[in-house]
Amino acid sequence: MIDSLFSLLNLERRKVLYFAILTTEKVFILLFHFFIANYFSSESYGILNQTNFISAFFQNILMFGVAIPFVVSVAGDKNLHNVFFKFFIPLSIFVSIFCFLVIFLFNEFFTNVIYGNPIFIQYLIILFIVIISDILSEYIIVRNRVQDKLKLHSNFILSRSLVKVSVILIIYFLTNDFYISFLVSSISYFTFTLVISYLYFDLSINNYINVFKKNFDQLKKLLMDGFQFVLIYILSSTSSILINLIIVGEFDINTLAIYNFNFMLASAPITILGYITFYSLPDFSKKIVISDNIMSSNLFKDILLTSILFLIFFVVIFFAYDLIIIPINEFYRDKTLFSIIFISNFIFMINNFCQFPLLSKRKYLILIIIIFTSLSLNLIYLFVINDNFTMLTPVYGFLIANVSAFILLIITNLSINHK
Repeated sequence: MIDSLFSLLNLERRKVLYFAILTTEKVFILLFHFFIANYFSSESYGILNQTNFISAFFQNILMFGVAIPFVVSVAGDKNLHNVFFKFFIPLSIFVSIFCFLVIFLFNEFFTNVIYGNPIFIQYLIILFIVIISDILSEYIIVRNRVQDKLKLHSNFILSRSLVKVSVILIIYFLTNDFYISFLVSSISYFTFTLVISYLYFDLSINNYINVFKKNFDQLKKLLMDGFQFVLIYILSSTSSILINLIIVGEFDINTLAIYNFNFMLASAPITILGYITFYSLPDFSKKIVISDNIMSSNLFKDILLTSILFLIFFVVIFFAYDLIIIPINEFYRDKTLFSIIFISNFIFMINNFCQFPLLSKRKYLILIIIIFTSLSLNLIYLFVINDNFTMLTPVYGFLIANVSAFILLIITNLSINHK
């Protein structure tokens, strides 16, 4: 019975342990958010979430979009493994430093765009530290991903969260100063990822130059694929970025905190998607190399598992929402906002899996057209059709973008696979 269930959901015992460790990490992070939403000011909570959100966006751009093309390509070319890390890690760090020198030159402008008020200018240095740390962290995750190191990956994610959360809480209790606690936590996170990176990767400059000269053609191909993927990422992320920037611009950082709390609660299952796609995409790419038939992969089993987990989570949290809010803060209550974000995230989850066949066949241009179309519909709704702006307005736009992308992805995959 258990073996049949495992087979139906593409599970095995090591994956169960993997999920157990990562679920522990997610519960720990949720409890942390519940605590700080109640204990910290809404302003501090909004700044914390905005910093992490913007960092995640920049981190993907400053990796030049090469992570997914690498995961797909390494299934057919094992020599890419060492070349990838030796070249792209130093390149990401150098470009990050250059970009932030520009940002610091125009610090007041960028502070106003990101945090909604130039008085938060001191948080730019924290943002820089977090972005560098997230970049190193993501390269570590990519390494574990292509090597199918599920246990190492789950332990790394848990350890990373423990470092960031425990330090910020300890320093805050000692100093009662949010900025100092956030700064020390960010430095601790950076130190942790730097140590792990030096254990895993050869980051010497001499090695970097040699790798570039000897593997120019391979690196050029990855960069070309990566450029297309950066465009895909920017287009697909713009809808969610618009929510944060519009709320900050139209309202304030405190209103953003309400959105952030409900987004955090509704997006917890998105982490599950990350857990599954961590092993699902490399597995899919390897099977597609052997057979061009999607049915030979575990794609539909992975979609079924993720959907079941999503729906269980929604039912539990939806009916427990009022109980969750009671010990936290009535300020964050907005069940409608939570529900709309969750529905959008569920469709977003399906869209991620629907992209697998196109990614594996490197149909990046098709993906760009699909995502650009969905974003255009979002922008038309926000700035042309809508005439009554509320906090829910950009969230409805995000839902429109995901629904339209889902329809286009289904039509595209059916047309490609039935030629």
